[in-house]
Amino acid sequence: MSTDPKIELQQQLAASRAALLALLESLQPAQWEVTVFSEGDPWTVRTLIGHLNESERGMSIQIHKTRKGVETIPPDFDLARWNAGVKQRIGTPSPDELIDSLAITRAKTLEMLDTLTADDWARVGRHPSRGLITIQQYYETIHGHELTHTADIKRALAELA
Repeated sequence: MSTDPKIELQQQLAASRAALLALLESLQPAQWEVTVFSEGDPWTVRTLIGHLNESERGMSIQIHKTRKGVETIPPDFDLARWNAGVKQRIGTPSPDELIDSLAITRAKTLEMLDTLTADDWARVGRHPSRGLITIQQYYETIHGHELTHTADIKRALAELA
């Protein structure tokens, strides 16, 4: 990372979001219902985008708590159970509503990033799958998570072609 991690993280988050939005904007309405993951309760593109938004919102809350020295999640948090409830929590938003929600959540993520000080970067919080990570690693996780699921969607769509 450069001496100012904010700049590099802003660039990474912009790049991963641009890739996701380019993909989403190319979808036909029926493609939003393509199954991306079929283990357990199947996740469609719609479900996965809701999950990405919910996950980023949650990590932003965890970053805020980490800054304040507050416990982010309990050590016994059950990520599998949380993910299993994603469809119920997000409901059935339209593609436009999902894209709008992504934009709102990202704006808040970047707003928080902009307020971080040099002392904040090494603060540590508990992430549900990565364990104890720094604030910087939270932002890297948001970026990587978005890239991973963008690739998952592309793979699912390619399998239909």
